Amino acid sequence: MYKIHYLPLALNDLKDKLEAPQAAENLLLKINKEVLKIAENPFLCHLYVSSEKMKYEYRVLHVNNYSLFYVVENAKIEIHRVIYSRRDTLHALKEKAT
Repeated sequence: MYKIHYLPLALNDLKDKLEAPQAAENLLLKINKEVLKIAENPFLCHLYVSSEKMKYEYRVLHVNNYSLFYVVENAKIEIHRVIYSRRDTLHALKEKAT
C-alpha cells in the first residue's frame, strides 16, 4: 500500500470548501474512502492532460464535485490540490501556497 501525503495547499483547499459541518463530514468520509482505493492502486486514475506544460505529471481522482490532483513517487502518493469542479483547473494548479 502506498503512503498518502496531503500537501499544505491541498489541506487549505479542503478547509476553504467545508462550511456546513454535516456536509463537510460526509465529503471527507467519501474522499478518505476513495483515497484509500488509490493507496492500493495509485495508477487507477487517469493522467491529467493540460494544454500547457506542467511541473508534475498529475493523476486526477474525482469525488463528488471535486477533483483531487495527485502525484505518484516511489511508494508515496502526494495529493497536491482538491479543486471544485467549476473552478479553472489549470489556473488553480499553477497557484502557489501562501
